[in-house]
Amino acid sequence: MQQREKTPSIDLARHSLAHLLAAAVLKMFPEAKLGIGPTIENGFYYDFLLPRSITPEDLETFEKDIKRFINLKLPFTGEKVSAAKAKNTFKKQQFKLDLIKEFVKNKRSLTI
Repeated sequence: MQQREKTPSIDLARHSLAHLLAAAVLKMFPEAKLGIGPTIENGFYYDFLLPRSITPEDLETFEKDIKRFINLKLPFTGEKVSAAKAKNTFKKQQFKLDLIKEFVKNKRSLTI
């Protein structure tokens, strides 16, 4: 079977869907801790620390919420920000704060 090459538009769609999944998870679990959600060869994944395991019913709810978010035609923009603004945005997200610290250490730009 021949593999399809990733295109920027597919990568962008997967990245956007990762953000929508995070929003759906936070809607159900406001106390969830967000890890990373990178795109990969066949899609994307997102690491979460949740108060309980996810059930099949939860997945159905996430799917419905994501479809509703898509229908809202929300704008997706990336804004380059300072470390201070990124830290303030994610002040309750320890994993994100750890990533910000690593990005700053490696002199990588931050976007939210």
